[in-house]
Amino acid sequence: MRPPYLVAVVEDNPGLLADLVEFLIMRGFAAQGFDSAEAFFHIWPATTFDLLLLDVALPGASGLEIAQRVRVKDAVGIVMLTALDANDDHVLGLGAGADVYLSKRSSLEVIEAACHSVLRRVDRPEPPAGAWRLNARQWRLEAPNGTQLELTHAEVGLLSTLFERPGLAIGREELLTCLGKPETLSNLRNLDNTASRLRRKVQAACGLELPVRPSYGKGYTFIGGCEVME
Repeated sequence: MRPPYLVAVVEDNPGLLADLVEFLIMRGFAAQGFDSAEAFFHIWPATTFDLLLLDVALPGASGLEIAQRVRVKDAVGIVMLTALDANDDHVLGLGAGADVYLSKRSSLEVIEAACHSVLRRVDRPEPPAGAWRLNARQWRLEAPNGTQLELTHAEVGLLSTLFERPGLAIGREELLTCLGKPETLSNLRNLDNTASRLRRKVQAACGLELPVRPSYGKGYTFIGGCEVME
């Protein structure tokens, strides 16, 4: 079974951002929200998305700039969702790399249909079958293709907790508790940095994307097959 499509929603209106992310999750997507281009580029390209849902008018870099920058490296699907609805705006959006350009007046159902339409055209191949295997005693991770890599103490703790409940979002606070760390802003940032570095480390060593996905407003989810080796 294919893992859920991972969608990045970049929108500076907090209410609309929360509504879009919640709706996409209800519809079976794995959605993550960002309130600015800076927040998005903090984790991209370490995190690979299947689809971007972009507002054009953002603080700092615009949605058009995000699309142009991403298009250089990635064939990800891009849906523009904006209040700028003149013909020239459509031309600029499509020229920047958008697959679809929608008005913010569009219903959630139309937005969902546009996402599915784009994904059918740019669908990424499924990852290789098999399970990720964690040897917590030896601090080692084995990828589905058989490649093994050494882990740090923090990486072992993070994966051990996620492997216990694959497919379920585990809050950052709970992850910190399992790591024996108090819930402080510094420790929350360190946790996010650990997850980001681990994904890059696995990609470099194994040539595969580690299926640890951030869950908007919650924490992290491991969405692949996994096994803890005794």
